[in-house]
Amino acid sequence: MGLPRFRASFETRFALLRMTKREDRKSIRHGEERPSGRVSNHAICISLGLAALLAACDAAPKPAPTPEQAALLRPADPRLSELYETSCKACHTIADSGAPMIHDAAAWAPRWKQGLPVLIDHSIQGFNAMPAGGQCATCTPADLEALIRFMADHEDSAG
Repeated sequence: MGLPRFRASFETRFALLRMTKREDRKSIRHGEERPSGRVSNHAICISLGLAALLAACDAAPKPAPTPEQAALLRPADPRLSELYETSCKACHTIADSGAPMIHDAAAWAPRWKQGLPVLIDHSIQGFNAMPAGGQCATCTPADLEALIRFMADHEDSAG
């Protein structure tokens, strides 16, 4: 099905090329508008390739914040901010603690792939060096979920 359409397109371009005066053909460069009002296929391919490349660049994770930047980050909600300051911040802003640094996409990605329920369970039950309850005696499971989302920089994601 695609071949006849390609053939028609080629035939159309060839016919236009033959109808165009020789002087006009010499002045047309790649990407410039043709007398027919169309842009060359070469220019379109380059544009699409650049767009795909730029989209891939946007998908790159943000760099991890410096320890100074990490120390300044807080949840927007005042209650969560207080819980974060009294429990999570002690480990998640110190690189040598073994805890994933706050907003460090590379450190959180493998954990996030396990799923939010697993992360919440690990914070409630304790896991490796993570103390049970995340050293937060007043945190509810909903609080822990919100804090995990904040630290992993996934506050706007649904899962």
